[in-house]
Amino acid sequence: MESQKKTLSAGVKKAVAIALMGAVCLTAAVSVGSLSKKVTVTDGNETVTIDTINPDTEAILSKTGKELGENDKLVRTDDGKNGVDLSIIRAIDVDTPDTDKKTVFNETSVADSLLSAGMTLSNNESRSLAAALETSGPEAEVKLARYEITADVRGEKITKYVPAGTVKNALDYLEIIIGENDQINVDINKNVQEGMLIEIKHIEVKEVKAVSSIDYQTTYQNSDSLYEGETTVAVSGIEGERTITTKETYVNGVLESKEVVKNEVTKEPVNEIILNGTKEKPAPVVETPVYQNYTNYTDGYIYPYLTPTMGRNLNGPSGQETYYNMDMSGIVSSLQRGGWMYNQCVNQDLIDHILDTSGYWIREDGCKMFGDYIMVAAGLDVRPRGSLVQTSLGMGIVVDTGGFAYNDPWQLDIATAW
Repeated sequence: MESQKKTLSAGVKKAVAIALMGAVCLTAAVSVGSLSKKVTVTDGNETVTIDTINPDTEAILSKTGKELGENDKLVRTDDGKNGVDLSIIRAIDVDTPDTDKKTVFNETSVADSLLSAGMTLSNNESRSLAAALETSGPEAEVKLARYEITADVRGEKITKYVPAGTVKNALDYLEIIIGENDQINVDINKNVQEGMLIEIKHIEVKEVKAVSSIDYQTTYQNSDSLYEGETTVAVSGIEGERTITTKETYVNGVLESKEVVKNEVTKEPVNEIILNGTKEKPAPVVETPVYQNYTNYTDGYIYPYLTPTMGRNLNGPSGQETYYNMDMSGIVSSLQRGGWMYNQCVNQDLIDHILDTSGYWIREDGCKMFGDYIMVAAGLDVRPRGSLVQTSLGMGIVVDTGGFAYNDPWQLDIATAW
């Protein structure tokens, strides 16, 4: 009995000891669990969640196998309980041939990242950079291939770097628009190459019309309704018109070529018709002047007129009359130099012949005329040169003088061909 008690006591003690040890372990486990933190690490598209009793950032990065580059950023957020969020913002160096190396971060959109870095990329480059931002690690770098090209746009040249892609991509990148009347020297679907020349020409085609005159022809027709030597215009000539249409091609505003596309008569000329008279002229009727004795209607006295056979007319209307025959050309020239001009003769049938264009002519009865007037010599003291004076043969003009004037200043010496 006593032996059983000892055995029972030893068993109880062992059970109690085991129970105490379990309680201690349970307490320890509860204590450790209360100290553990749940950590979420986000790196681009990758998210890792761990439990750790060491919330130190370096320990978390080490446990999750994450490394930070020189320019990477780390954002830590503690929720105040048992949660920790770590966000790794990776830095990526973007390198292009035409710009300095830029650093962008994957914390915002690609567009915002580029804007903050002061870079302009093509759509393809943006997609490449977006993929790099999502999968980048520490010290990441993206090299973007670009090509230097020359664009001659309507006569203005620019040389720029453009991203890899087609000619159309390059034009879009450079914000160059191909107009409806533009021509380009390369296929827009062709890939750009280093040193490529893209030439865009503005083509403008104009139609220009020029109107020129067409001379009319003159024809002559005989007509017996007109006397010989007479002419008249039966149909007046009218010029025609020719219209020439030219196609002019301008390249970048400069005339490059021109081509006549139409040459047509748009208005026919009307030929002129002139009639020449063929009817024979009747013989001219020349009235022989009849000189009568001069009558002074004031006193009713009839004065005889001078004749070649008379030699001297003592009773002329303006005084004694004689005649003389000499070449009057010099006298007429002297008159003209003095400013005396003759009047054009009215009755052409009385002209026997004109000696010159000065108006000097000889009348049918032999009187030497200056225009309409008989030339006479007179005493210049009483009848100055150019005076008009009535003679028995008609109105005279004083053009000369003579020695007779000393004896009789009123005498008239009439110039004749007698």
